[in-house]
Amino acid sequence: MAVVRVVSNDENGICIEKVRRGINVPPQIAHFHPYYEIGYLLSGKRAMTVNDAIYTMDKGDFIVISASELHRGNHVENHMCTIDWIGLYVSKEAMQPFFESIGEEAAKEFLEKRHIKVPTSKREYIEELLKKMLYEQEGIDDVSKVLSRSYLLEILAFIYRCQKSGEVGNLVLDEEDKIIADAVEYIFNNYSTNITLDMIADKFCMSKSYFSKRFKAVTGFGFKEYLISVRLKAASDRLLMTNDKITDIALDCGFSDSNYFGDAFKKAKGVSPYKYRKNAGAL
Repeated sequence: MAVVRVVSNDENGICIEKVRRGINVPPQIAHFHPYYEIGYLLSGKRAMTVNDAIYTMDKGDFIVISASELHRGNHVENHMCTIDWIGLYVSKEAMQPFFESIGEEAAKEFLEKRHIKVPTSKREYIEELLKKMLYEQEGIDDVSKVLSRSYLLEILAFIYRCQKSGEVGNLVLDEEDKIIADAVEYIFNNYSTNITLDMIADKFCMSKSYFSKRFKAVTGFGFKEYLISVRLKAASDRLLMTNDKITDIALDCGFSDSNYFGDAFKKAKGVSPYKYRKNAGAL
């Protein structure tokens, strides 16, 4: 089944899309972007890997992904089904009024408690709000942008209340999945070292072939794919935030040489590291 999207871009820094992903749709590519993403699962079951954490989302769950966080969604093992998803994408500027209203510490907590479970009794309310946002961002009239901003603040406030009332999801709890989650965390925090599949499988007491199979099933990533994605994310940050030499960035982020880094970066981002830096990350 093909992916069906209804997408509308808004110059106010708000974009929303409704997506249907069938079981035969190719896996989502690991990615990161300079804006916030708030996902809501209308139906089905979905796994989300965000940085070094793995979440299993059920119908009626939200996930909040901060700007520039590495993430990827995939189907859940043994729960293969079509999912319906609403993605809300918000610029840093558009999020600022909400963060200012709740304060710096509360804003930090809001982003840390990223997996939110909406009570069944409240789903009709929040889904109606999301439906209104989809409608207004088609640019119905000259107050559509005003309403979109208003609905965004209401959704953020709703999520905040859910967090405060304890409606927060847990990370994977299955013992074997927990081992993979620990491996993900280890790779994310040690990407600059010489991590190999043999080493990581041995560290977590699995055979290389079984570790690869479980890692893919739980995260949606191949082991090498995840490792390279984390390294590229770190390198991208360095390219934008420092004046360090590209060769030094490549080696510091775990790449064996700058040519390999350049090829991997261009394959993932579509431009060379030099052009990425020159364009300040704009692709």
